Amino acid sequence: MAGLPLVTKETGHQVCRELEREDNNDYVIAMLERLEAENPCVAEFVSRLAIQHDDPVGITTAALLVYRLLESQSEADALRRQLEAST
Repeated sequence: MAGLPLVTKETGHQVCRELEREDNNDYVIAMLERLEAENPCVAEFVSRLAIQHDDPVGITTAALLVYRLLESQSEADALRRQLEAST
């Protein structure tokens, strides 16, 4: 069974650059909207968890960043496998 990807430093830096390019709130809003469309169960979980805490924006941001790190690493790993298969 395939597990979650191991996030590399390079992927972490790439996601940080994504976050820095936009206003934090715009990034979080866009990510949450995309997550609601692509993975509604996770989006609902994040939203329900966030409203139970004193800092819902902080909780949402942290959860979405972890999701984005895993998603981005999965994309990078798939691309690497494709490149390896074509050589």
